[in-house]
Amino acid sequence: MAKEFSYTIEKRLGIVSNASSLPLELNLISFNGAPAKYDLRKWRTKDTGERTMQKGITFTREELADLKRFLNNMEDI
Repeated sequence: MAKEFSYTIEKRLGIVSNASSLPLELNLISFNGAPAKYDLRKWRTKDTGERTMQKGITFTREELADLKRFLNNMEDI
């Protein structure tokens, strides 16, 4: 039997990119009642207004802070 999946967007932090038809968003999301994590993914909005998540990646607060430091130290961008 398939395990039930649920999520709650606790805070919409912002749109990172609108370069395609699917906006890339950073949100704070709780999956299956677990503590919320930072979530970066694209979202599809159906004609009904319902939003469905696409593939993405989640970060703890510490991982996101590490990524921020990493990006700030990159010289190529």
